[in-house]
Amino acid sequence: MKPEAPPLRDGRLRAIATLLPLGFVGHAIQLLGEDRPWTNLAEPRYHYTPGWHLALSPWVVVGLAVLLYVCVLGLMVRRNRFWLLATVSAYAAHYLTYPFRIRNHMTMMLASLVVIGGCFLVAGREARAGAKSSRVVERWAVRGVGIVLCITYTFAAVHKSNARFVDLDYPTAALGAVDDFWIYGDLGHAAPAWAKAFAIYGTLVVEYVVPWIALLFRRLTVPMVLVLMAFHFPHIAVMNVADYPMIASCFYPALFGEAHWRRLSLHLRASPWTLGGAALGVAMQVWWMPYVGPLMVFGAAVMAVWGAWTGAMAAMVWTRWR
Repeated sequence: MKPEAPPLRDGRLRAIATLLPLGFVGHAIQLLGEDRPWTNLAEPRYHYTPGWHLALSPWVVVGLAVLLYVCVLGLMVRRNRFWLLATVSAYAAHYLTYPFRIRNHMTMMLASLVVIGGCFLVAGREARAGAKSSRVVERWAVRGVGIVLCITYTFAAVHKSNARFVDLDYPTAALGAVDDFWIYGDLGHAAPAWAKAFAIYGTLVVEYVVPWIALLFRRLTVPMVLVLMAFHFPHIAVMNVADYPMIASCFYPALFGEAHWRRLSLHLRASPWTLGGAALGVAMQVWWMPYVGPLMVFGAAVMAVWGAWTGAMAAMVWTRWR
């Protein structure tokens, strides 16, 4: 009988493997919603967009996308090293052959998965086979993913550090989203000036500073992760971009220390804290969302996961304080 692939030893890496399938659901919804490969416009875009896909049959590109989701299904059923590394390989092939615009969430996903796969590749066969040294390899992989996540947020802030983004009189998408959040949350007919200033300058502060604090100062990881989720909630609720926050949050476990995550894992089970948090998260999404659409409904699933996670963190803090 063929021996089963070794399990993932680091709890944070197991959590990342658990969250990745949901992140890929958002990835698929976003791609199919924007690119619409079944329409007549897709074929000209395929041939006019430069890239390596031009040297391949379109069926190869489709086959690689299908292979990716087969690997994701395997990862969802068996969270072990084989399916995680298979997903890494399939996603790298998908990224490099995808014919249309490469989005920021795709690049962050690639960088994070390549760090994981690269650590196991460099470590060699013993670590991939489940030797004791594999726990050290997984620890380095998680650390690398955390750094990639922080760098991603930093460059998102660099991209926004310009006069147009911070101009409260210029009609940017960010200011429009603040108004939408205010209106659809029944907070008023338009966002006041202080809310717009708080959202714009707060965005820069959060993206420049908060992930690094969460990674480097373990005592502040929980509040900083909560800040990140609160920061992304308007994006999910009214901006129809639930895919990126979910993919980013797949790697939030990398911001925790190993012992810290073990304590939190004790509370990541069905309880009044987690079930109540999940229900509150879904209720918030239903209250704010302006219309029913694929990413809006997906946003409700994201908020259920985040709500349960928030409940678990609250339970951990309460138990320790008590």
